[in-house]
Amino acid sequence: MKDGKQGKSQLTGILIVLIASALFSNLGVLTNFAYEAGMSPVAFATWRETIGALAMLVLLLFGVGRPAGSERKPLSQIPRWQWRNLCIAAVAFMSYSLAIFYAFVHLTVALAFLLFYIYPALVTLISAMTGREAFNAPKVTALVFALGGSTLAIVGQMVGGGAVRFDTIGILLGLGSAVGMSIYFLVGRGGYPSIPASYATTIFLLAGAAAFAGIGLAFGEKESLLQPFQNVSLWPMLLFAGVGAAAIPTMMLLTGIRMIGASRASILAIFEPVSGSVLAAIFLGQTLSFVQIIGGVLILSAAVILQRTPEPIGVSSIDIPS
Repeated sequence: MKDGKQGKSQLTGILIVLIASALFSNLGVLTNFAYEAGMSPVAFATWRETIGALAMLVLLLFGVGRPAGSERKPLSQIPRWQWRNLCIAAVAFMSYSLAIFYAFVHLTVALAFLLFYIYPALVTLISAMTGREAFNAPKVTALVFALGGSTLAIVGQMVGGGAVRFDTIGILLGLGSAVGMSIYFLVGRGGYPSIPASYATTIFLLAGAAAFAGIGLAFGEKESLLQPFQNVSLWPMLLFAGVGAAAIPTMMLLTGIRMIGASRASILAIFEPVSGSVLAAIFLGQTLSFVQIIGGVLILSAAVILQRTPEPIGVSSIDIPS
């Protein structure tokens, strides 16, 4: 019976991460729409994070996402080491967002994503080296399938896309974004277990909003930041970006990380570029190539492998409160 509950919980966690990744993939299409409407990248990112944070605050105000009954714990009783880890995760989340944003300036977008999506390998290796999660043949196979699938999906976008743009700074930024996301996943698994995912998500989005707004003001983009007040037609897109492509998937992803572990969740999160390719084909008229379809099949195969291989009981990835 216990194995059955564990398997059901694992399947639920896998589905949560896949859905979160699919929702995150909307950002590619939404970003294109925002650029066409004249919004700068940093202005769009600022509003996305701000609206996402406000959406989380409204949900919490109505009790959605707040723990109930015996699960409720006063914030004052949460150990300091958990707040410390939450701050580390927030900085990692903000740093990854900033790094990948500026990587797009220096690199071809597809190349930036190729560098960024090495983070599942980093998460899996670090989890194994620290003894927090198992490192076995099925997981390695799933990782290889997922990395291969994401590479095919991204390369499919690069074919026929013109010259590849890159420089040293861009490469460092792309790798830096991978490191930031790795830290976010590793700390998120058990670094602040008493803090609800909804609370953590709100803090992450507030940190991101502050960072992007600060950058926008520092680089003289005040007018672009205020553009939604001058062009009200932008609001539906920004609302969807904040709620459906920031708040909800961020909370779902953190929930999934806690349910199935950092390495499994990071491997499954690679579903994002495949879903993004499908959305680009539907809404942007981009061609979905056979190579990208194969990439999607490989990533879904990785999900099947992970579902059929439960994490050994006793293996934990909870951070030590030191």
